[in-house]
Amino acid sequence: MLIMSTILIISFGISTIVSLKSLDTLLKENNHDNSVIYANEVSNAVIDVFSEAVAVSQSMNNTFIQSLLKNQEKIPEAQKNKVIQNYLSDIVAKFGYSTAFLTDDSQMAYHAENGFVKIVDPSNPDDDWYLPFRDSGKLYELNIDNDQANDNRMTIYINMRMEDSAGKFIGICGVGVPTTQVFSLLRSMENQNGISIKLVSAEGDIRVANGAQLKLQRSEEELKETLKTYDFTHPHLYYPKGVDGFVIIKYISECQGFAVIEYQGGKNSILSTMVFKNLMICLTILLLVLTISSFILNNFTKKTAKVVEESLLDRLTGLKNRSAYQAELEQLNEAGNMADISIATMDINGLKITNDSFGHNAGDDLIKAAAAIMKEIFQENGWKVFRIGGDEFVAINNSPVSDIEILVEDFKEKEKLFTHEQIKELSVSIGTIQGYNQLGISKVEDLIKLADKKMYADKELFYSQATHERRKR
Repeated sequence: MLIMSTILIISFGISTIVSLKSLDTLLKENNHDNSVIYANEVSNAVIDVFSEAVAVSQSMNNTFIQSLLKNQEKIPEAQKNKVIQNYLSDIVAKFGYSTAFLTDDSQMAYHAENGFVKIVDPSNPDDDWYLPFRDSGKLYELNIDNDQANDNRMTIYINMRMEDSAGKFIGICGVGVPTTQVFSLLRSMENQNGISIKLVSAEGDIRVANGAQLKLQRSEEELKETLKTYDFTHPHLYYPKGVDGFVIIKYISECQGFAVIEYQGGKNSILSTMVFKNLMICLTILLLVLTISSFILNNFTKKTAKVVEESLLDRLTGLKNRSAYQAELEQLNEAGNMADISIATMDINGLKITNDSFGHNAGDDLIKAAAAIMKEIFQENGWKVFRIGGDEFVAINNSPVSDIEILVEDFKEKEKLFTHEQIKELSVSIGTIQGYNQLGISKVEDLIKLADKKMYADKELFYSQATHERRKR
């Protein structure tokens, strides 16, 4: 938050300094020219509010959020809601918006910075914005509405379309800019300088206005005709007939519309080259700020995704942990195709006697050595490997495996290469099962039980050897 605020303050400060230097020069020539420059400067400040908000909203449609929604069935509901809440609250705290929101289309669930808010009901007048925007195919739009999550305050929403990598619509995200922030700035400009600034859609309809002192000096019909021939390479200037003033139309891509800036005064001052130069400098600085903001937010989302990923890993071994294991079982049971599943259950032999004889650090060495072989033999061959207990592991493959016996033989060969200054040997009991030859199995837990039986038979064989103390695991 501090870094972002510093960047915005410095950038705006540079823009203001450049403008004031131009202002000082023009003030000596014509006070009217000075008013024109000030009008453009303040209008850029208003535009900054929406440009940044659109850029932040667009950055929210990222791979982290897409992956979270796509794989949400693997994550407990409370954990998913907490991750979304933290993500949205960080955006509000970092940028100072009145709200940040995300709507999951698969569940019609509306989340805000305070947590899960409600289920979207298109038949409810408060939610009648959702379906029209979803069906419009637009990337984003501005929408003025009440913020139900924050005392129904009037808010300018940036609704951003969310799609997955395949182009499928998955929800809507965005931020809310309080109207008071925009209206107070508009009112200040209008009262002090006789200026009217309005945000207009690409079709020429007024989106945001403050009941300004000056009405549009041309009718909306005339404005719409002007916009049809607008040259997007630079701002457009025209002089209304019979009015001593001018109108500047400036396209703002982030808002998918135009800023209409009206001034009641002399005509010649707008032709000043320095005014346009100052305007272009301000827009360039704005683009730089948006680029830096996007970079910072992208790094933030990457770090958040890393936190979620690390929460599903076992710290000692780097394998997936029990939480990830439970989520995997739920997903496999939901899919219901047990015939395609291959299971290997594993248990380290002699861990207890190792801990008792040499301490838990040596026991951890034994666990890590076993996990390293599991990664090499199973994980690198497409299996998911989970540590579900102290010395208990499960490897799962979502497809039948033809070489499972070879994998077990390779595992046993790798065990023989284990060396340690205190521990004499590494031995892991393994039991495997293939779903396709187990008729009548409807839950993956039942497959795991069958694999466990084979694993315990392997363990009995291990302890039947005279050199091994029975059941001192």
